[in-house]
Amino acid sequence: MDKATLRKTIMKQRSELSQEEVQRRSKKICEKILRLPEYKSSKVVYLYYPINNEVDLRLVAKDCLEKGKTMAFPKVIDGQIEFFVASSEDDFEPGAYNIPEPKEDIKAPKADLLLAPGVAFSIDAMRVGYGGGMYDRFLSKNSVHTIGVCYSFQLLNRVPTLAHDERLDEIIYDE
Repeated sequence: MDKATLRKTIMKQRSELSQEEVQRRSKKICEKILRLPEYKSSKVVYLYYPINNEVDLRLVAKDCLEKGKTMAFPKVIDGQIEFFVASSEDDFEPGAYNIPEPKEDIKAPKADLLLAPGVAFSIDAMRVGYGGGMYDRFLSKNSVHTIGVCYSFQLLNRVPTLAHDERLDEIIYDE
């Protein structure tokens, strides 16, 4: 299956999840993240704002705020993602592609951990995103422990890859 067909298939499955199912599955995933040594030892965590029924990481964001960790979210600037600090759950405004981005322009320090969204992932930690290549370009220039975050139906034995696709360190899913 090519990337475009895979994206369409998985995004359709994800769009059919109820909000209750998204929250139930997201809670399981967040609880796994909160137990990870890489998360516990991190001081700066790069997150994403969930859209289109992506895994909702608000429990992780809340924990970051409670524990005094710096949390940052991507902004699209000239076709690239850069991460900016968010100091609360309300610190967002519509950005590129109408995805909420931090209101403030406080560039984030280097991350200890990056939680990456995606459409599909493979068991060997490859990722298929939305087709813009922004996370791959970011990861090619930045060394950070990166975890792909997904529902179990997004995790496949193999996904189509290209030479510029970056391997993640691990994948966390709900099952």
